[in-house]
Amino acid sequence: MSDDVREIKSQIDIVDVIGDYVQLRKSGSSLVGLCPFHAEKTPSFHVSHERQTYHCFGCGKGGDVFSFIMEMEGISFRETLELLAGKTGVKLSSFSDEIKNRSVEKGRDIRSLLEESKNFFHSSLTGQGGEAARAYMARRNLDEGSWRRFELGWSPQSWDALSRHLQSCGFGVNEIIDSGMAIKGDRGLYDRFRGRVIFPVRDEMARITGFGGRLIDGEGAKYVNSPEGDYFNKRRLLYLMHEAKRAVRERGRVILMEGYMDAIRAHLSGFTEAVASLGTSLTEEQASLIKRFSDLCYIAYDADGAGQEASIRGMYILQRRGVDVRVVTLKEGLDPDDALSAEGGVEAFEHALKKSMPLPIYHVHIRRNDLRTPGKRRKAIEEVLAGLAVLPMLDIAEYIPSIAKGFGILQHELQREINARRKEADRRRISKNKENEKSAIYTEGIDDVHNVYIGIGKSEPDRRTVDLECAFCSLLWHDEELRSAYVCGELISLFADEATAGILSALLSGDTPQDLESRWRIMGESNCMGRIARGDAVLSAGSLGSEHAEKLLEDIRANAMRRKYDALRPIVLSEEACAEELMEYHELAKKLKGLKL
Repeated sequence: MSDDVREIKSQIDIVDVIGDYVQLRKSGSSLVGLCPFHAEKTPSFHVSHERQTYHCFGCGKGGDVFSFIMEMEGISFRETLELLAGKTGVKLSSFSDEIKNRSVEKGRDIRSLLEESKNFFHSSLTGQGGEAARAYMARRNLDEGSWRRFELGWSPQSWDALSRHLQSCGFGVNEIIDSGMAIKGDRGLYDRFRGRVIFPVRDEMARITGFGGRLIDGEGAKYVNSPEGDYFNKRRLLYLMHEAKRAVRERGRVILMEGYMDAIRAHLSGFTEAVASLGTSLTEEQASLIKRFSDLCYIAYDADGAGQEASIRGMYILQRRGVDVRVVTLKEGLDPDDALSAEGGVEAFEHALKKSMPLPIYHVHIRRNDLRTPGKRRKAIEEVLAGLAVLPMLDIAEYIPSIAKGFGILQHELQREINARRKEADRRRISKNKENEKSAIYTEGIDDVHNVYIGIGKSEPDRRTVDLECAFCSLLWHDEELRSAYVCGELISLFADEATAGILSALLSGDTPQDLESRWRIMGESNCMGRIARGDAVLSAGSLGSEHAEKLLEDIRANAMRRKYDALRPIVLSEEACAEELMEYHELAKKLKGLKL
């Protein structure tokens, strides 16, 4: 397994992987960004390209590319290993007993079943029986190159064509049902997708999650998606994000559309930063996904009434997440696919992007008729005010004059109305928090007793002490020659942090970093790699190299003396110290004074 890990690490850059989740910027020898593991406004999340590690000085999380993916995706090391192997093309050769244990028969899993289903659908599109689907593709101006690029397919009209195919490939009935590809009926399995053009849906890591199917003839729902489950969760997915994320980073924006065909047409037209929300209602999870990649989002939904309403809902969700939202207005009756497919459509769409409107202005714009109608005016104003009240004042300050004009009131009156709604929201929030605090008092009291009983309340080494010790271990980790220069017995007593002391002992006792990392992986121990990553971040922040090992050790020794001095001080003051303790106390005081600590 350690060979597999080393091979994958040699083929992948942690900066590229984390860049899919966090917007990073250069800062000294590191890259920094807002931590994805806790809420913060000032970046404390550091990524080291040189050492291939990350560490957050805010919440303390850190490690390598494996621990990052495990933490972000909530998956096991085995799943992370296989995911990164798939991204790098590394063929896994050696597995621990844990890795060998597979959760499904013959080593197959649901994703492999979904991949096989995707292949079947694509073959059905290009083969005999796919004439109707190919005719539809021609009407939508999609050629064979587009079919391959977006992995499009066709589900035959047969009741069980896919189910029979999957069973012939060795998949069991329960697996097929669990994947959502078939439903169990009175007469056996029948396929969920029949007589539909198929759109495979992948997550931002390019893992297949499910399918969308569009009906091209007959009765039934126009679109059918895979059922909600462990793999397909529409709330968390954005169609084509795995293809768009590179362009999103390069262009600094996301173009959010409503449907599969809209996003495909945008990519074919050169707008490769486009994604689709798989429906009209943008969710909090999708908004968080967009925020991971960009602070700017253009919403290009259909120009009809439903599309406009969906735009408003999505705008507020995104804006609350800190995304600058712009809404693209298209010619009445057109969706983005139609607009881009028309003659001169690309240029017209680019112009529409440039003329897009921000949240406050757009909301007033689509309510302009209601604002002029006496019976509807109050409701329209209340709707806009309710939306504005949840946004930071900095996001709306520059639009106050235009909004006030649209309402037909003075600017200070508009400001007063917004403030009143903010205060009411704060009052409700404070009241709710007080109720939660009351219900938590009893629990907290028990926790306090428990903490004292098991010793949680004991003092821990301060942050600077742990930083120094982690940095020293990091130098040892990366420098074999340095490891041979020190003896464990002389240093171990200087370390205050138990986890870091354990790493020091292992490194100076002959264990190689590779062996330690492999052992920690098998044991599921992430704290130790986190300590190394923390040390990497400290070294990068201070631009320290192996030549600074003695300086670090000098500070660590000083900290150890300070701890010993602080422990002896109350004994000496209580006049209970023996002669040896008094002598040691005064000797430490002299040394610490010389160090000017």
